[in-house]
Amino acid sequence: MNKLYIKIALTLLSLIGFMENVAFAGETDADGAKDINGVQQKNNDNISSTIYKESNGTIYIDVDDVLLAVEHISQISELLLKLSETGVDDYSTYSTENQNITIYSKKIGNVDIGRLHFTIPSASKYDDVLWKIWDVNDSQKSDNKIINGKISRVYSKHLILFEKESIDPNYIPPIKKYALGTIVRKSHDTIVIVSPSRAINDVDEINQETDLKEFYVKAKSIELDIDPEDALTKLGANIAGFVVKRGDDQVHVTYINAIPDGGNSTETAHDKRERGLTYTKILSLAQRI
Repeated sequence: MNKLYIKIALTLLSLIGFMENVAFAGETDADGAKDINGVQQKNNDNISSTIYKESNGTIYIDVDDVLLAVEHISQISELLLKLSETGVDDYSTYSTENQNITIYSKKIGNVDIGRLHFTIPSASKYDDVLWKIWDVNDSQKSDNKIINGKISRVYSKHLILFEKESIDPNYIPPIKKYALGTIVRKSHDTIVIVSPSRAINDVDEINQETDLKEFYVKAKSIELDIDPEDALTKLGANIAGFVVKRGDDQVHVTYINAIPDGGNSTETAHDKRERGLTYTKILSLAQRI
C-alpha cells in the first residue's frame, strides 16, 4: 500500500470517527465484549472482527474492509438524503393522531415507498432526537428501540454491521443476513441515520472464514447521478433510514423505508410488517420528546 493510499485511507477513517476507536480496540470485558466508544460488540461465532490485536500489542486494521464498508453505506445515506428532498405531491397521505406527523406512501414499479414526516417544535431537541433513534446498545428497551439487530461488527461507534435473521421458509436453518447501519453528518444541521436494512448477503452464508470485502465489492452500486426514485427502482433492494434536519427552531424528521417486491412474498410481508412497527415506535417517540 503506497503512502498516498494510506493518507487517503486515514483521512476517510477519521471522517467517520474511526481513528479515535483504535485506542479502545483491545479493551475486553468479562463477557468478551469489546467496548468501542460505548458500543458493545458481543463475541460472534459467525463473523470475525475488522480490528485485531497481535500478541505483541500491535493494532491491525483491515483498511480495505473499512473503506469498502464506508463506500457501501455512504451510497445508501446519499440516496436517502436525495429521496427526502423529493416532493410528496404524488404520494398517498395518511393522517395520524399527532397533527405534526404524516405518513406517505407511493408505489413505483415493484417498489413500495413509505415515508413518515414529523416535526419537533424546538431545535434544542435535535441531539435528543438523534440519540433516541440511534440507540443501539440498550437491550432493556428492545420493544421501543428503532434500530434493531444484533451487533456483529463495530467499525466505529457510528458504523456497525448488524445481524438480521432471514424469515424465508425456504432456508432451514434460516440464513443469517447482515446489514450496515450508520449515522452520518451531512452538514451542521443535517444528519442521516441508515437503518440496517440492505443485506450484504442474500443466499450466501457468512462465517468466520468469510471475507466481507467480497460482499461489498459485488454489491450493486447505487446510481446517484440520476433521479433518486429511478435509482431506487434500479437498485431493487430494501433501504430504510432517517433524515434529521434542524431549522426555524424546529427539528424535522423524515423516515423512509422502501420495500421491493422481489418475488418472495414472505419476506416482503415481513418487511412491511416491520415498517409498520417502526411507524408505531416513531409515533411513540414523538410523544415522549
